[in-house]
Amino acid sequence: MLKVELRSLEQEDLVLEEKDWAQALGIELTPELCRDPLEIYCELSKSGDLVSAKGWVRGKMLLLCDRCLKEFESRFKSFFEVHYRPQCGSSPSEEESLAEGDLEVVYFDGEMLDIADQIRQTVLLSVPMRALCRDDCKGLCGGCGRDLNMESCRCQEPPADPRWDALKNLKF
Repeated sequence: MLKVELRSLEQEDLVLEEKDWAQALGIELTPELCRDPLEIYCELSKSGDLVSAKGWVRGKMLLLCDRCLKEFESRFKSFFEVHYRPQCGSSPSEEESLAEGDLEVVYFDGEMLDIADQIRQTVLLSVPMRALCRDDCKGLCGGCGRDLNMESCRCQEPPADPRWDALKNLKF
């Protein structure tokens, strides 16, 4: 599982290596985002009350091409780095959050640290904003809807707009 007892980090750093289905690891993802078991590597270390976690998640997801609307599988490997700090009763001040700089700080309660949510966020952030089945995908014809990767368009030339006929007779 992706839960770590903080006592185990007192003596030495810890390395988590997991390969399993997202649901078995306690990660809530849709089946399209985890077509294969996820591979997770995470190094955890503790310095004072700050716990650092960094590593990567690798897997395969099923996407829909934004141009031709066909399903395709895409492999991904996403890296993450997050710092956990115990919740001290009140929310962190603005000075504390500014002092952390670009680091992501997650506050937690208790003696167990669960990194499943960080893994879920890492997978969700690895979904491309624009999914293409291949770089040279031609997409669908806007007129007839044919897949231009498979066949050429058979659309007729659109009828000319009569409002532009006067410009055809214009001489320079």
